Amino acid sequence: MSHGFTAKGAYSYGKAENWVDPGSIASGSWTGNAIVGDPNNPALALSSNSPGHRFFISASYSKKYFGWGATTFSGFFDVRQSSNTSYIFAADANGDTATNDLIYIPRSTSEMNFVAFTSSGVAFTAADQAAAFDAYINQDPYLSEHRGEYMKRGALFYPFVKRMDLSIMQDLFANVGGGRHSGQIRLDIQNFGNLLNHNWGVGYNTYQNRILTNPAADANLALSYRLATVSTASGPKLISSTFQRTAGTFDVYVMMLSFRYTFN
Repeated sequence: MSHGFTAKGAYSYGKAENWVDPGSIASGSWTGNAIVGDPNNPALALSSNSPGHRFFISASYSKKYFGWGATTFSGFFDVRQSSNTSYIFAADANGDTATNDLIYIPRSTSEMNFVAFTSSGVAFTAADQAAAFDAYINQDPYLSEHRGEYMKRGALFYPFVKRMDLSIMQDLFANVGGGRHSGQIRLDIQNFGNLLNHNWGVGYNTYQNRILTNPAADANLALSYRLATVSTASGPKLISSTFQRTAGTFDVYVMMLSFRYTFN
């Protein structure tokens, strides 16, 4: 723009839909495609590659503080939806031999049909599970808005991932022996926000998307099930949160110091 300052930014939104999220083989495409009802007549739904929202802004400032070249500071801030998924039963709920059945989202606990069970010596009653599932629905961004409906394939998007990268570059110029030599010292800090605060720049994943397990017909031929559990230090507990933070190399800051020499 002026005085060594430049900036740019953009916003995009993408939506991709299909009838089948294809696998590597035909049978896998059939058994792995999340559906409600007839698996041979799937509904149009969001693809697993639907990009969602994204916003970024980048800026840089360059000025000659020293006599041997310009110093440049640049930053890149990116906000995006990283992925999407579906809630399905943990086993075959409709008897077609495929584990791809989308769950129904109850309006209230009166529409739930849990079965008591014991896991690692901890007993969970049907009432315990119904109360926990109702609380789970309330905290979930998709389920809480779609009570009384079947889950739509690919409709649960992960939280926004916000990351900021920073670069500092120092150009070097010198005339030696009648020739001009140039180079650059550069420090890149990927996920710079995580360096400032360990809670920043971290991605998310679901604890699990198969939150209803052991589907089976009860004595009245109604579908019954259990609520999934998660392991804790004190033993298994009923699942209570949709998302957890990921812990990979993209979730922490990384520094790289480099030097570049330009031959004339």
